[in-house]
Amino acid sequence: MKKLLMLSASVFEIPLIQAAQEQGYYVITTGNNAAAPGHKASDEYAPFDYSDYEGIVRLAEKLKIEAISQGCSDNCALVAAYMGERLGLGGHDTYENAQIIHRKDRFKQFAREVGIKSPAAHYYESVEEALGQGIKDVSLIVKPSDQAGGKGVSTVCDSEAYQKAVMRAFTMSRDGRIVVEPYIKGTLHSLSTFIIDQRVVAYATLNDYSYVNKYLTNTGVSPADNWEIAIKWLLPEVEKVARKLRLVDGLLHLQYIECQGEFWIIEMMRRMPGNNCTTAASRASGIDWRDWIIRAEAGEDCRGIPVPKIPDKIYGYHAIMSNRNGIYQGYHVADEFKKNIIDIMEYDDSGTVIDDYMYQKFGLIQFYFHNAEEKERYIRRIDELINCKVN
Repeated sequence: MKKLLMLSASVFEIPLIQAAQEQGYYVITTGNNAAAPGHKASDEYAPFDYSDYEGIVRLAEKLKIEAISQGCSDNCALVAAYMGERLGLGGHDTYENAQIIHRKDRFKQFAREVGIKSPAAHYYESVEEALGQGIKDVSLIVKPSDQAGGKGVSTVCDSEAYQKAVMRAFTMSRDGRIVVEPYIKGTLHSLSTFIIDQRVVAYATLNDYSYVNKYLTNTGVSPADNWEIAIKWLLPEVEKVARKLRLVDGLLHLQYIECQGEFWIIEMMRRMPGNNCTTAASRASGIDWRDWIIRAEAGEDCRGIPVPKIPDKIYGYHAIMSNRNGIYQGYHVADEFKKNIIDIMEYDDSGTVIDDYMYQKFGLIQFYFHNAEEKERYIRRIDELINCKVN
């Protein structure tokens, strides 16, 4: 049986693990967190710290790995690219290109050089350099270059807050680099594309919402507002990136902000986004994204991917989060919203300690709306309609 190495094993990798198994792969998960839930879904767990690049290559050789999946991790995207080069396995970009896509400072530099419409950013490698620039009367957003999920991100508009934000971002950055760019106030969205020969052949769009932590997306619906206008502008930009970097076939996902009719690309990634948001995107587009992501990462011919359908409903997901620390006692769904529920997956049992409510997620609820009117009636209240019970 052919073997696939899944480099991460969080709950968000489970759909990819299952897709690989459905395709006939014997899936081996790795990582140094033995308690990660994805290990139970895989066929075998091979404990290893994948930050040891040379060591993980040797492990793959020992296990006779034939395909690699980066899962939902930016860091694993770099590992997978490095391994692909060393082992001669297809399905992944060069290590250099993986860094350009998955490191915010490298992507911002690339975007400026090739004319991608992204907020003009400054990138710094030291606290002294960043603080030496000062701040004027403008809102800025400060980010570590190598973190996802809003970790270490701050929005500031005065010197004192800027200094604290810089220190915080550097503290969170593993690579010791940060990005500072203008804060664009608008609505946040996602675009998943599938590229073949550097051309977009399939896509799905989502609105992204944040409730508990304004820098962490925990809700999304597909398709996005104004999606037909958005793709006319964004798809050529995606293809420009793919051509310039000669990207391999597969997923290219991005987040963008719509502001007064303009579309700004914030970041890109080649790994599957979190929250299993591709499940909602699959229902909206008629494409099983998890299946095709695995096919692409295994280096298979993906020319048979379906053309996306016009969405018949609005499909969404909501990650269950608490608004305070305490003891998790389950969740509650308002009676009026139960008719919209498609599926519920609870991650933790009652009694779980909530010690970082800004990031902890306790489950995922998939739902749908019949139309835009129904969406507007519920989406802004969804954190009230679905909530944690906490002691």
